[in-house]
Amino acid sequence: MSITQAPEITRLSRPSLTCVVAHPFGLTLGAVGDEATHRAVLDAVLRTATEDHPPGSVVDLGFHWDRDDLRERQLRKER
Repeated sequence: MSITQAPEITRLSRPSLTCVVAHPFGLTLGAVGDEATHRAVLDAVLRTATEDHPPGSVVDLGFHWDRDDLRERQLRKER
């Protein structure tokens, strides 16, 4: 099982299950100190792991970064 922010790269390693979290790199579980989001992401991952999915499934957990444009800048490889 994998938690990823870059599913197109993670698919290459062929994990049995991939959970997608659209947060910036380095902040997979959420912003520093945001314990509510950390817990929500972990709960969603654990819940997804207990569900039945075909091997190689990629599940978008629905978490998206809306604090600023950090994720978009990272994806464009900007500072």
